[in-house]
Amino acid sequence: MAYYQQAKNPSLPETLQACALEIGLDAKTFIEDLKSPAIEGELQHQMQLARSMDGYSYPSLRLVHNNTVFPIAINYLDHRTMLSEIVVAQA
Repeated sequence: MAYYQQAKNPSLPETLQACALEIGLDAKTFIEDLKSPAIEGELQHQMQLARSMDGYSYPSLRLVHNNTVFPIAINYLDHRTMLSEIVVAQA
């Protein structure tokens, strides 16, 4: 909601902290966890994984099936187009 409806930058800690507060999380603990080496390591791992699947824009959707990566075009208006691509990729 912060990004799509309010045009807030989700990469800023203050945006994430406000979102955490909005859903009832302890903001102080959230920010401490966000800045932890473990979370940073996981972020780097996920970014590397996305790049290995040619995922350079976010959000993006990939299906990994039988060790093959299939990019799935995101359609926010009709989920059936994405579902059709997934079904075809699995065939």
